Amino acid sequence: MAAETLKDKARRLAAYPPAALVLCACAAALLARRAAAFTNAQFWAEDGHFFERAYVLGARSLLVPYAGYLHAVPRLIALAAAPLDPAAAPLAYTSAAALLTLYVAARTLSPRCPLPRASGYFALAVVLVPDTYEVLLNVVNLQWVLAAGLVLLLVSRDPARPAEWAHDLAAALLLGLTGPFSLVLSPLFAWRAAARRTGASAVLGSAVLLAGLLQAGLIWTSPPSDPGVPGPVGPMLAQLLPAVGRRLGGSLLLGSLLPADLGAVAGTLAGLATLAAVAYLAVRPGPARTERGMIAAALLLILAASLFRTRWTLHEYFTPHSNSRYVFLPQLLALWLLGTLAAGRGRAARIALAVALWCLAANLPRLREAAYPDMAWGRYAGRIREGRAMTIPINPPGWTLTLPDRRP
Repeated sequence: MAAETLKDKARRLAAYPPAALVLCACAAALLARRAAAFTNAQFWAEDGHFFERAYVLGARSLLVPYAGYLHAVPRLIALAAAPLDPAAAPLAYTSAAALLTLYVAARTLSPRCPLPRASGYFALAVVLVPDTYEVLLNVVNLQWVLAAGLVLLLVSRDPARPAEWAHDLAAALLLGLTGPFSLVLSPLFAWRAAARRTGASAVLGSAVLLAGLLQAGLIWTSPPSDPGVPGPVGPMLAQLLPAVGRRLGGSLLLGSLLPADLGAVAGTLAGLATLAAVAYLAVRPGPARTERGMIAAALLLILAASLFRTRWTLHEYFTPHSNSRYVFLPQLLALWLLGTLAAGRGRAARIALAVALWCLAANLPRLREAAYPDMAWGRYAGRIREGRAMTIPINPPGWTLTLPDRRP
């Protein structure tokens, strides 16, 4: 047998890069995007709520819904950080969010994941999604990153060993009870169980369905969240496709080059083209067609749920940075679909690879995000240790965290 050439070794390394190397690159990307999240960690929005509830209620906070549903993972992070010195709490939250983001990236490298390992593209996509303002490296919006883990659970092969069973069940329940995504994705888990006809898929589908039904019950019985002021249905419907074209296809392909206003006609055409591209990437001939179909279906279901949730504030999708959390996951799933084509062979694969590289280049100027304003959290840490009642300013400016008096 001829000795392996340097070119062959390079190809093999690109096709199967070491997981540790890929995850180090992901961590470096997170650090490059928001270095201040580690050097001067700050709470963001409802991070303060999770801190306060853990501070006041302890373990009982796990059962407290917020925005109509449970947030199991953020509540557990808050509980784990509660015994720490209060000065370290924001950094603990940031570090936990970073580790769980890397967990999702690592799941793309699992032998049970059908996505190619090609140069770590799918793992890197988790941390290189362009629209991530207020999504990465905070606890409150970690649910959107973890929802990608639920999608990976959907497409992964059935568990074969006890450790794999334990992981899948824990992930199904914890991720399913973090945000409303188990409710949105439970039909796909049910279809998966019916198609595979295996005990493992039935158990996993049941776990996700159970979590989804619990979240649905809480949503149904909770006071309705404010989706905005209702307006005429016609103008609302007219904004749907332009919103998709701008914040999904347009944002990925043009990035910082995207014009401030595409116009109604161009925006509608861009939205139709975006949906057509998703459909093509899902149904084209080739490997993992079933899994690609499930990823595309998850994208469309989550996108539809997000647009319904924001139906009366669709104009915000045309403002930079606004509603980024609602487009983070559709953008990531679209990048994964593009990667399944780019990792193949032939002219279509080369075109897809060129498109992926263009997306990175077009978005590179906006990947680095500004540091959150310094709210001087450390100034209040001593009084928190003493158990004093106080109101603490947190990010974004104007938000506060109020703690009760806990002195003897």
